[in-house]
Amino acid sequence: MFFETDEENVEERPADFEAAIAAAGSGKFQYLLLLAIIPGSWATSIDTANVAIILPSAECDLQMTFFQKGVLNAITYIGMVSSGFLWGYIADVRGRRSVFLYGYLADGICNVLSGFSQSFWTLVFFKFLSGFIISGPHASMVAYSSEFYGMKGRVRIPLIIGFSITFGNIVTTVLAWIIVPQNWSIVLWDGAFVYNPWRLFLSVCGLPMLIGVVCLSLFPESPKFLMSQGRMEDALKVFRTIYRINTGKPAEEYPIQHLGNEISEKSNEEDRDENIEKKAIFFYPYLPRILLVVVIQFGSMYASNTFRLWQPQLFTILENFVPANYNLTAEHSPTFCEILDLSSAPNATSMIADEHSICVNSVVNESVYTNTVIVAIFGSFLLLGASFVLKYINHKILLQICYGIAIICIICMNWSTNKLTTLLLTSSFIGFTNTTLNTVVAATVILFPTALRAIAVSLVMTIGRLGSICGNMLFPVLLDQGCFAPMIQLACFILLCIVLTCFLPIPKKKAKE
Repeated sequence: MFFETDEENVEERPADFEAAIAAAGSGKFQYLLLLAIIPGSWATSIDTANVAIILPSAECDLQMTFFQKGVLNAITYIGMVSSGFLWGYIADVRGRRSVFLYGYLADGICNVLSGFSQSFWTLVFFKFLSGFIISGPHASMVAYSSEFYGMKGRVRIPLIIGFSITFGNIVTTVLAWIIVPQNWSIVLWDGAFVYNPWRLFLSVCGLPMLIGVVCLSLFPESPKFLMSQGRMEDALKVFRTIYRINTGKPAEEYPIQHLGNEISEKSNEEDRDENIEKKAIFFYPYLPRILLVVVIQFGSMYASNTFRLWQPQLFTILENFVPANYNLTAEHSPTFCEILDLSSAPNATSMIADEHSICVNSVVNESVYTNTVIVAIFGSFLLLGASFVLKYINHKILLQICYGIAIICIICMNWSTNKLTTLLLTSSFIGFTNTTLNTVVAATVILFPTALRAIAVSLVMTIGRLGSICGNMLFPVLLDQGCFAPMIQLACFILLCIVLTCFLPIPKKKAKE
């Protein structure tokens, strides 16, 4: 009697999600899914980073002031915020798969069309629309991919996707490096329509999303979502498919015959009642959790995305800085902040000077692209490393380490006197803060049950994107007051995150490990 197999018992009674996914196994199916996710996961980084890279090249074509560059950096996030709650609700009610398939298709088309923009406000419109669309697919993708794993593997999936998203910054920069420096232009109707390399670059940025739609259309709906909707037979078919692909055995040999909503008393808080109403997220015990993670995410995205999106422009300023033009001697090594203080004011007012003056685009040195690639590569490998480190430490410790290193980097950067040191500090600051915002998403996934997971992730990302908007709009304003102001402001937000992280709850299973 004592030696009756668990498999026999599983066949006799309905199994919950954890038992079903464990029986289906982890292997080929999950690896293929991660590969299919890659092109689509680049969408978020491409949508937010492509305009940042073309700012120096498009300055004269679009007649942009320094503040307008901040608006263009922020507008994609404004679009994301305006649709965040809507997409979160739709994903939990209609399913994750339909949201990201239609979303990525629409975003790809929107990116292609943005390359034909002939004015600043036309480009602002397309980037707003792109942000409005992509908010849903991103949150749905995080929830969707996590729900093909058991509890142990689920915690690392947002970080792995974060690695892929960050790798999208490398793809964006490499595409810009290949396309933008080209010297050609198509001019029609006496200059009413102009198509040049930076516009072609924006159009090409839509291709990964379209490729992602084709790849992801081959995969089924999340079985965890299907179970939460009471569609047990559909969920069972998905589990059988996963089992067949992972094991190579016929789907009929899948050991579980029935699925149920039965939740063991010993199951942890993350997998509670699948039928929780959406409004439960605004009541105890979920309200304190959601408030904590959204404020932390606000600070993380404020710091990370502000400096990341302004980095190409700042590096262009550093590369074009000539000390002799400012009566500086060869013996004097200007610091990072001194260079920005001397250079930012002319840039901020150059476009509103004499109407007869000739606008000259900033020369984008090749080193700006190589440095941007280095920053993106460093950030990608930090995220990859963090996904493995989480096997041994909890989210709270990882966040405190990353925030601690980031605040040291941003403070030291004020007095950096050479380009290599500035590059190392920039890479570290952006890399570690980017790791924190993905770690917060990973924590959110395991702190909320399935019925609330997509809307929780959407809330966290929506409030975080408000930080990105505020940061990019305020950065050029504060920079007019001097370099020290925006840098210390970033340090203060990181310090706030360090304090709040101390109150972040540790999931029970993680704590036991």
